[in-house]
Amino acid sequence: MQDSEPLAPRAYVVGGGSDNVTVIDTQTHEVIGTVKVGSEPMLAALSPDRGTLLVTNRDSMDVTVISARSLQVLHTVKVQDGAAGCAFTPDGSRVFVANEYSHTVSLIETADWTVSKHVHIGEGPCDLRVLPHGRHVVVTNEESHDVAVLDASTGEKLRSIPTPEGPLGLTLTPAGRFVVVACFISNHVYAIDTTAWRTFWRVPVGSCHVGLCVTLDGREALITNSDQDHLSVLDLVARKEVGRIQVGPNPAYVQLLQGGRLAYVTNRGADSVSVVDVASRKQLRTIPVGVSPLGVWVG
Repeated sequence: MQDSEPLAPRAYVVGGGSDNVTVIDTQTHEVIGTVKVGSEPMLAALSPDRGTLLVTNRDSMDVTVISARSLQVLHTVKVQDGAAGCAFTPDGSRVFVANEYSHTVSLIETADWTVSKHVHIGEGPCDLRVLPHGRHVVVTNEESHDVAVLDASTGEKLRSIPTPEGPLGLTLTPAGRFVVVACFISNHVYAIDTTAWRTFWRVPVGSCHVGLCVTLDGREALITNSDQDHLSVLDLVARKEVGRIQVGPNPAYVQLLQGGRLAYVTNRGADSVSVVDVASRKQLRTIPVGVSPLGVWVG
């Protein structure tokens, strides 16, 4: 393969119990490689140009920077205790990392892969996203039960928005109009308007939510119910559960594949990924991966 040729679509699955990342070709659903990372890896993010993969390592308190083309480790960057969620800015110049046990977010400059600052933003930050316009970062704080909004240029905390207990995973609707949050303890899904920065709605659905994603048309969300071994399908317009998809034991995170017809779900209790058909609400197959997979990133 020439370096100028685009990479085929891939999924990167983080094996928290095997300290590695499993790389899957999403066109064939075959494993094409593994990469050793730090201790107790959690979540991953791919750079906007698809060239660099970042993996957070909770117990070694660092992030592993990987070439998506060669699958070689390029850098290891020390952050703080409990590294979890991570995200690139839209221009790829900066990375934000949530440190759950230090109650901070680390800002990493990708020009030289150095940490520019650590910012205290709430108690137990878990997952985060940068809005598409690049001006704001949203972070779930599992212990203080809120979502923090940061200025992406300075790292300054601008506001906190209270949520039901235990906000954990979050995602954005298309164009970033809403932040959709899964609350692990209260069993609610919560939507925040990113224009007015207010709660738009909240809906009780399923139980023990970890991760979620929104369909490409913005009409439905898929939410993992980790104690029930299925996904809830939530109609975001009617704001009610409209279906369930049976997957493997202890599902954690879910992401759509290119085109939005299929999704990958990590099954922590089965060391596998489920491939599900979104429209038919069915699991099509499972793919063995590393031990206790948590995060998955598709790109």
